[in-house]
Amino acid sequence: MADALQDAPLTIPKHGRGKQKKTLTENDLVVQKNEPLTKEQIVLSQKFDTNKKYMFELAKKNPEREQPVMDMSTKRPAPHKEFIPFRNIVYTSQIVWNGDRRILRYYDGCKSIFSDEQPKDRETIEQLIKQTKRRGFQEGKFGAYGDERMLLLYMTIASWNSESEFRTRSADAVWIATNRDKQLSVESQKLDDQMEALKLAQEATEQKMFIHANYLGVPLMDYDSGNEFTTEEVRVKYRKQALRNPSEFISSYGNKKIELKYFINKALEQGLINNKFNKNKATWANSNTEICDISGLRSNEAISDRLFEFACTEEGEEFEIQLRALFS
Repeated sequence: MADALQDAPLTIPKHGRGKQKKTLTENDLVVQKNEPLTKEQIVLSQKFDTNKKYMFELAKKNPEREQPVMDMSTKRPAPHKEFIPFRNIVYTSQIVWNGDRRILRYYDGCKSIFSDEQPKDRETIEQLIKQTKRRGFQEGKFGAYGDERMLLLYMTIASWNSESEFRTRSADAVWIATNRDKQLSVESQKLDDQMEALKLAQEATEQKMFIHANYLGVPLMDYDSGNEFTTEEVRVKYRKQALRNPSEFISSYGNKKIELKYFINKALEQGLINNKFNKNKATWANSNTEICDISGLRSNEAISDRLFEFACTEEGEEFEIQLRALFS
């Protein structure tokens, strides 16, 4: 297998003379072995196993269907397609290389993926590109064996790769390298999170469940009939939400500010707090005791936001204590 630095020579400026360039050879790496390699040197010196197929997949997946699509031939729901059926691989890309813009270009048989190190004759390049095999992502997947070194370097470095360290700011994220270890770790973590979220959803008190379910957007009533769901019905939907997005479920579970906002809204809905005595003051309904100034605010949403801000201050600590006492 050809050495990386012979296939794609790396050029670096001589010290003190930025315009002159020098090809970095394997010997140079030996001399500099005690010095840390740059990311450019590292990516060009990587090795590929000729017997291994390196896989890539599209960065964007098709959104999950809310309603099934029927297959007219089988009269059954058609399977969900994770990716679009086919997408071409674009063989040119701009990257940021050693702080400057540089153009990558791949064609079959190239000895370098950098366009400034390829033949300069336009007709020759056009012919080489024309003769290059058309490749693309079939059902979102593409793979190349390690002996296609230049192609793999291009797929790794190009800005179309959303994980490339050399992407330009405006590049679209088209593909990513398939990392089995990373995928396994992500899947394992998700399963762990689902187990933890399910445990929290099962053990949550009725009040905590309703507060959290309301925050997560879990429906608390049947909008067709107008009937409120029973506690058991809400619990089932709450547990399903825990499975659907366990990380959000866990991070927001037991959040005191979410609870506080819920109690404020409940107090306003039930008329425990109002501004009937004075339009510019929020007061406790049972005593007309002033809570805070709400001058200029008329909607319950705006008043709720103002009460929440007040409760989060040192001055509003007593208000928060009294509010929680009402619903404890």
